[in-house]
Amino acid sequence: MGKSIADGGLRLGRRRKKKNNSRKIWFVLILLCAVSLLGWKIWTSDEVQMRFVYMWPYQGEILEYSGKNKIDPFLVAAVIKNESNFDRKAVSKAGAIGLMQIMPDTGEWIAEQMGIKNFDPQDLYRTDANIRLGCWYLGELEYEFQRNWVLMMIAYNAGRGNTKAWMQENNWDYDFNKIEDIPYSDTREYVKKVLYDRDEYYKLYKNRLKKYCRHRNSMLLYHCC
Repeated sequence: MGKSIADGGLRLGRRRKKKNNSRKIWFVLILLCAVSLLGWKIWTSDEVQMRFVYMWPYQGEILEYSGKNKIDPFLVAAVIKNESNFDRKAVSKAGAIGLMQIMPDTGEWIAEQMGIKNFDPQDLYRTDANIRLGCWYLGELEYEFQRNWVLMMIAYNAGRGNTKAWMQENNWDYDFNKIEDIPYSDTREYVKKVLYDRDEYYKLYKNRLKKYCRHRNSMLLYHCC
């Protein structure tokens, strides 16, 4: 009988220990969830996103030349982020140069259209010159493709000729917006990412740009508000 009581006490002790261990496990799990949630909130906060994900260097130049060419500054920022990640010295395998990854022959053509004399491909490494030429080119594409940003970004990535060929082959009109129908996967992902990033820049910076634009030339207000 004494043995039975001892066995019962031992089993009771084991149950209590098991229960305590279970509580500890639940406590750890709840703590981990709380830490993860806090970390996620911190990571997705506007300040952290602007500092580590959606940085915006060269904001003054982008606002100036997007304003002069009447194009969306948030779109320009998204293009630069995807083209060079704001590295003014970036050079692609194909030879595209600088922030907006402009090919030397395209840069020469843009300079001619803008009336810029003595263009030198080395100019594309200069922040001011690269953004100036790139914004003018985006403005031309926006006009050519009737303000359709999907077609405009296809043309920026794959070329105007390919874009018009795809429009003809697939019976796309200027209302085309089915990104998944873009036949070239790299261009499809590029367009998707640029337009997504444009919306993120808009969400994060629109109110800050309103304050900035109040003290600048009215042309900069074209898309700031």
